[in-house]
Amino acid sequence: MALRLLAARRRTTAPGGSTGLPRAPRDGRPLVCSAEQRRIWLAELVAGPGAVPPVTAGLALDGPLDPDRLTAALAAVLGRHPVLRARFAARTGPDGRPDAEPWQTLPADPPTAAETATLVETLDLTPFPEPEREDIARGMAVSAAGQPFDPTTGRLVRLTVLRLAGDRHRLLLACHHLVADGASVAVLLDGLATAYRAGPHTVPPGPEIPDYADYAQWSRDRLERVLPDRLAYWRHQLAGAPPRLLPDLAPPARPVRAGGRSTATAVARVDAATLEALRGAGGGVPLTAHTALLTGYLMLLARAARTAEATVGVVSGGRPHPELATTVGCFTDLLPLRVKLHGDPDFRTLAHRVRDALAAALTHAAPFDRIVSAVAPRRARGVHPLFQALFVEREEGARATTGAAGSGWGPGLASRPWGQEVDGTAYDLTLAATTGPGGAELVLTYPRDRFAPGAAGAFTAELADLLSLLAEDPDAPVSRLRTPEAWRPAPAPDDARPEHRPTPSSDTAAVDAADALPQAPAAGSVTDAVCALWAEVLGRPGIGPDDDLFALGGDSLAVVRIAARTEDRFGVPVPAGLFFETPTPAAFSAALARLVEEHHHG
Repeated sequence: MALRLLAARRRTTAPGGSTGLPRAPRDGRPLVCSAEQRRIWLAELVAGPGAVPPVTAGLALDGPLDPDRLTAALAAVLGRHPVLRARFAARTGPDGRPDAEPWQTLPADPPTAAETATLVETLDLTPFPEPEREDIARGMAVSAAGQPFDPTTGRLVRLTVLRLAGDRHRLLLACHHLVADGASVAVLLDGLATAYRAGPHTVPPGPEIPDYADYAQWSRDRLERVLPDRLAYWRHQLAGAPPRLLPDLAPPARPVRAGGRSTATAVARVDAATLEALRGAGGGVPLTAHTALLTGYLMLLARAARTAEATVGVVSGGRPHPELATTVGCFTDLLPLRVKLHGDPDFRTLAHRVRDALAAALTHAAPFDRIVSAVAPRRARGVHPLFQALFVEREEGARATTGAAGSGWGPGLASRPWGQEVDGTAYDLTLAATTGPGGAELVLTYPRDRFAPGAAGAFTAELADLLSLLAEDPDAPVSRLRTPEAWRPAPAPDDARPEHRPTPSSDTAAVDAADALPQAPAAGSVTDAVCALWAEVLGRPGIGPDDDLFALGGDSLAVVRIAARTEDRFGVPVPAGLFFETPTPAAFSAALARLVEEHHHG
């Protein structure tokens, strides 16, 4: 698994040879955020609250549940992990204005019972017909998970209790990604079960563990030493990569109804024998399930996009220091993985390429937002930079926790994992592969307004079929292993076909939208002012009207800073997305002139 590989690679002693993680000062002043937190903070500043889905876990509890005891248990967990109640704010720059870089402030006191009670919401479903309650609970869990958090309030965890009967409950734990990742949620459920079972006042304090703020300070100090070399690797690795991967899946037949869910899922399974055969195809060193499934996904994505290469996102990170094993916080980031399929390789050859590319990417891991800034790809609103398809592997053990599913919540209260979904995605396609002794479950999440359900379902099913073919004959050239491609759009009638269709390698209108926008003439003084403002923020004098913001090294932080200073200078709020549509001073000035006119005469 990629996370274990990276964690093993990064387990080192603290700087200076100490065996303990240095502790950040606790004098009430704001503390630095980790690179992982910075990425999430900036993403939500640019795209709005909820741009990064929360981290969630569901649990089914059968037996008598004491609400007050549950709330007290949550208070005990919050007291042990201060990051869950941290407050985030933009730090102040030298000019006295917020500069968008985040700080975090930890709570000085443990949570009170009243404060904790505001984080627990109980929804009674017993008035509904009994056969319908489970489905209603799943729908309400999706809605509850989609409620945005406000990082400035210190309320970044939420527990929803869905009461199906007096002795039947469903729990949804949701945390902002600033303060937790998937492994952290497992730690939290363990702690919640322990505190509920033993009683909050009898829970042993446990060994002292570092706060996440300690990791944030340590990792930022370490990052500054290695970042230049790692960014040089990514500039070389991604040079010349196509700006967007465009899988040719059939679109929905009709517009998606407003107000409904924005995403949907399709599911397929890979049996244990197939997965084991794929792992054994690596030769002397067996492949990991992560590499085997990722290779098949890359093959089908490239086939769907009619390209000879594909770039997907993979999850990186892990707890790089032994003391952090039970620390709650965000330790995960994203990396782009570019793999070429030239030469019509067989599965065995391609899997080795994927394994080598993954090892190199993890060795040169850097914060994703810094990679984007270094590579400076063309940007478009609503299009995730560098990759638009994501691959995530989970293990079945991650669905449960030792305390929640092992030693239990106490006599008479049985627990088991409860599956639930989160609505929303920043990617065209996200494949989550859950592996275990029974094989793998493949769950494809996709935007409902981009792909038809039948196409997404066919893509997922054909991925499972392709993996079976690869397991049967890992030495066959990939071009010989064909699937029906039932996910492609039906051919248009001859008289309805457009005269020209962009090739995948040249990208599509989404990325070229900025070039197609009407370029209304802007007053020279406005354009000059915009050029000067951009030059000030970017630290690059001599910016011209036709220079591209992102080619100049502009990133999410620069976008937020420029937007704030533009509002100060011209008196109108500027949506961050406007920079992706008008990335040059000339185009931006024209759009800004329209905003000013609408503001004063609208």
